[in-house]
Amino acid sequence: MDEGLFGRAARERAIADVEAEIARLCEVLAEGRGIGLGAGREMVGGAMSEFLADFCDRVRAGASRRALEGMITLPLLVHGAETWPSGTRRSPAGPIAVVHVLWWAAARHLDDLTDAPGAPSPGTVAAGKKILTALAVGSHLPARLVADLPVSGEVRAKLGDEVSRGWLEAVDGQLRDLTEPASAATPESVLRAYEGKTGAPYAMAAASAACLAGSDEGRVTGWRSFGRALGVLRQLVNDRRDLDSGRHEDLANGTATYLLVHLLTSLPAGRRREALALHAAARHSASARAELAAWMLDEEVVASYAAAVAPLVDRAHRLLRRLGGEPGRVRELHRLVDETAGHLSGFRLAVA
Repeated sequence: MDEGLFGRAARERAIADVEAEIARLCEVLAEGRGIGLGAGREMVGGAMSEFLADFCDRVRAGASRRALEGMITLPLLVHGAETWPSGTRRSPAGPIAVVHVLWWAAARHLDDLTDAPGAPSPGTVAAGKKILTALAVGSHLPARLVADLPVSGEVRAKLGDEVSRGWLEAVDGQLRDLTEPASAATPESVLRAYEGKTGAPYAMAAASAACLAGSDEGRVTGWRSFGRALGVLRQLVNDRRDLDSGRHEDLANGTATYLLVHLLTSLPAGRRREALALHAAARHSASARAELAAWMLDEEVVASYAAAVAPLVDRAHRLLRRLGGEPGRVRELHRLVDETAGHLSGFRLAVA
């Protein structure tokens, strides 16, 4: 029987194949060939190659390794769920996994420009180079990869639409995240932002894989919804890691995270005003950040937060059950949801 992506060894091979393809892409770009670049365009090729290599090095060295594996396996598993065992080692959805990784490489660099310590100052040559290169890597390079796929014009157009849709919805979510003050945010408004800023790229990856598999529009829509639900859970994990690490970057940036807003909505008026004052001070005060983080990680707050998050996990599983497909791949997708949700239980560890 075809092992597909069921076993650990097969999953690791599939991830290694995609990583090798990204490494090959870096070489091609560095040499100024391929992807339709004309002669004398080695500046952009070299910049993109350096950019991607730096992203991969950072992922390998940090806690983002597991997140990268999820980015890669999602489209591979969705494609397999739609097409059933193909008997081939390499998934035809490998290019979609590459596009998904390219999107996140660009997004993380753009995000770093707004809040990472040591980020180049706006208006400098270094900042301008990062912005231009991120745009090339995240949007135009995927477009070139999609254009080179051996698929029909109809499928190619659908894939291009998914990439474009993902970008616009993600930007919408990020703008909401950047502009909505904690005092005005609600759990519903935060989730709407999360559905864009992190849900949209996962939705793009899942829907693109279904398009590549030749699925009908109804199933593509269903997989898009599942990818979005998984992406929201991934954002909740990111929030948790920021607190658990002690970096408190979200508090320093004034971000209205789901956990923060959950805390605010559970407090009486007087305590809510106190928490909002701490949140305002947290932009410039490490002690204020630490104090507010302790509020957010209070055992009772964490328990009620877990209860609020549980329906989001259940929805992802429910979408998978409704979609169905090849049983082994669907089982692996359920496992991916559970693995993601499992990181959220770490809040209890953080207060132990």
